[in-house]
Amino acid sequence: MSIVVYLISGINGEIKRFLESFYEKEINMDNDVGKWIYVYNKPIEAVDIMSAVIDNNDNYKISLCIQLGDGDIHHVNKNNCNDIIRGIFELFYEQVNEQVTNAVC
Repeated sequence: MSIVVYLISGINGEIKRFLESFYEKEINMDNDVGKWIYVYNKPIEAVDIMSAVIDNNDNYKISLCIQLGDGDIHHVNKNNCNDIIRGIFELFYEQVNEQVTNAVC
């Protein structure tokens, strides 16, 4: 299962500025991009960018939404971020553990 991460902003250049800071490199993106979508096929990998958006909401005016597989889209904010991240780890921890165990054996 995958997680789709949506970053949305009405401020020109805001998403680009955030992504350049997050990835610590220049991003080839127009300044007028108001919506960025990325599919994480390894759901645990989405946690880093989700945390960064929420932790830096004072510096960037970006809304964050996620979608698990083909399910509903959920808005992530300061109030529900920890619960959502905990849920992602609970859902996918066994999957990650199984992959590590199989790689070791």
